[in-house]
Amino acid sequence: MKKTFTILILSTFFYFFTGLNVTFSQEPLNFQGSVTYSPVLVYGGNGSWEEWTIILPYAFVSEGTFYIFYTGFDAAGIPSIGMASSSDGYSFTKYAGNPVFTPSGSGFDSFSVTQGIIIHGQTGWIMYYNGREQSGFGPGPSIGIATATDLTGPWTRDTNPILTVGSSGEWDSDFIAPNNIFQLDTGGFIMFYSAGDDFSSGINRQIGMAISPDGLVWTKYDDPATTNSPYSESDPVLKVGDPGEWDDAMAWECSILKTQEGFEMYYTGGHSNTNGAFGYAYSPDGISWSKDPLNPVYTWNDDPYALSMGYSLLEQPALVIDIDDSIVFMYYDYGIPYPGEIAVATADLPVGIKYERFPNSDLRMTIYPNPVYQSTTFSYTLKEQGQVILSIFDSFGRLVDVPVNTYQQKGKQQVYWNAETFPVGIYFYLIQAGNEVGSGKMIKW
Repeated sequence: MKKTFTILILSTFFYFFTGLNVTFSQEPLNFQGSVTYSPVLVYGGNGSWEEWTIILPYAFVSEGTFYIFYTGFDAAGIPSIGMASSSDGYSFTKYAGNPVFTPSGSGFDSFSVTQGIIIHGQTGWIMYYNGREQSGFGPGPSIGIATATDLTGPWTRDTNPILTVGSSGEWDSDFIAPNNIFQLDTGGFIMFYSAGDDFSSGINRQIGMAISPDGLVWTKYDDPATTNSPYSESDPVLKVGDPGEWDDAMAWECSILKTQEGFEMYYTGGHSNTNGAFGYAYSPDGISWSKDPLNPVYTWNDDPYALSMGYSLLEQPALVIDIDDSIVFMYYDYGIPYPGEIAVATADLPVGIKYERFPNSDLRMTIYPNPVYQSTTFSYTLKEQGQVILSIFDSFGRLVDVPVNTYQQKGKQQVYWNAETFPVGIYFYLIQAGNEVGSGKMIKW
């Protein structure tokens, strides 16, 4: 009964929160490695916080600036998270105050923090990251959350993880690390993460998915048809390939583009942890994925710099769309065996394909009062004039009201919402203003 209930919630969540029921493009982008600009980042000098290597880039654009959050290791092999920025996506400058996020010294992330994934919340920035309590190599068993009003910090972490590994014998019993987090149309969240049962083995590294109504409480995807270990508690949405296939050891470390048609994934695949390339998969709902028959779609042979250096391992693609919606940048690292460098490849954005920007728009909403008694006021600022739609959904994802559907001018706006006739409960709002999107949660008392 528990598993049936879980899949029912997931199905309802995707039906109402994504509305994906259209034809999917199913075509990977044609990435070209950069001869001129790779690597865009290199590890630091002797005595620096990133003296040993840098890996695990995560990229996004905010207010015209490209950002890369990445993991650096000091001489003792202890990782922290740093940040770099760029005006053009090619020439990056590391933040002088790096690292921006370090191990806590106590609790679930006392030894290491890695793989910072950034989204924009209602009151500032949110970082999801991997934490490890005990010393050791590789990702740890927990995903944590931290918040900040500025990307450079200071970051305030929750003392408890928001997602952890499965029980012994499960497919995700050893490690779990975030890869992508999207805020969906009505305020819910979807996370894609990498996990496995034995990191040191170099095999069975796969991709899972979880959902959350608020970004704090998460439920892993659990297929009701699989009741025995290693899939009795949850299931990967992208598994390793069959024996002999190019990704039979690992299919993990993904970057995902979201369109109105669904999700497009670029992931790290390989026969072992000493070689790796990027595959492409597509899904209409985030659960059922189809791998491209021509995988891998990007290898070290497509990277002139990797070829010149003799590298045969590509890891952790991080995709971001440029400011003009014309080019997709893909950043990635070369893995631990090689010197710490992060490279870039680019692809022209096909005509007619519209990817949603990530992290979510900087359109910020203030709701007062919240909790709502009889009425409340939405306050926000538009960067540009245009059509604005404000939609209200109940806790089941059903559209219950549209307080605004009109053309508004640039600048500060306020919308009054009369909630007197609506029952007590949790509600979600979605505001769309041109290319800007904002969403969040309200409580009606």
